[in-house]
Amino acid sequence: MEVKKPTTYQEQLEILRSRGCKVDDEQKAIQFLRRTNYYRLSGYLIAFRQADGNYVEKLTFEKVASICAFDQELRALITKAISEIEISIKSAVAYHHGHTYGSLGYLNSDNFNENHDHERFIEKFESAVQNNSRALIVSHHKRHYQGKFPIWAATELFTMSMISIFYADLKTGDKKAIAVDYATDYVHFESWLHSVSVLRNICAHHSRLYNIKFHQNPKLPRHYAKIDGVGTYSLFKQICVLKLLHANWQDEWNNAFVLPLAALLEKYGDAVLLDYMGFPANWENALSWRKTIKKT
Repeated sequence: MEVKKPTTYQEQLEILRSRGCKVDDEQKAIQFLRRTNYYRLSGYLIAFRQADGNYVEKLTFEKVASICAFDQELRALITKAISEIEISIKSAVAYHHGHTYGSLGYLNSDNFNENHDHERFIEKFESAVQNNSRALIVSHHKRHYQGKFPIWAATELFTMSMISIFYADLKTGDKKAIAVDYATDYVHFESWLHSVSVLRNICAHHSRLYNIKFHQNPKLPRHYAKIDGVGTYSLFKQICVLKLLHANWQDEWNNAFVLPLAALLEKYGDAVLLDYMGFPANWENALSWRKTIKKT
């Protein structure tokens, strides 16, 4: 296929109109397109496209813009929750590994399982150091410790993906010791870290969360299978993982995530559909901490 040619904002509006999308305020719509790439907008339009390529009846530009705004606010809320999880997990991993194998034990391949690619790990860590060369933590350790980073400093430079892989490469006993602090087993915990890593990357690249399918399902406790509406590969399942990883801060999770999410869904209730994110009707109860933590 021939690569498409660029279009003006006015031409973009005409394309939308030709496919059945109603645009009432052209100036406001163009202002929105100046801030939001038309290609990004088209991702939100997929849900409204019919077999003939046209959009469903009565679709308005304002509705699609509202969904985009909802998605942006949802990403911000999820990003904040993930940042708290990331800090907590780095702390837990560094504490256990440091006390078990010493400050620099992570540099010894013998302290990992047989699946660990140590050369690749060191390569990624050195890249992380280079990418943060101006950070105080890097300059300090280069100046005073010959560029050697104890595990509690090294994990501060890890990406979420790196910490996920680091945990997956630990010996089983070490995995168990860390996972127990999150009231779960190491198999579930490993799955959760991978899920958070993927979700964080989506948010970091400002990619769409609304009406997407994830490539993998995280392993959830058995009782989650009984929740109606939890779609396969859905966003709701990923958010359930965030809840489970906040098990030690139940009140903070309820107040800082569940309540703002409820307000967000109410604010954009005329535009967004719970089904498109795999949310059950009783999602608020499912995501709130109300009982004593039970191990999976």
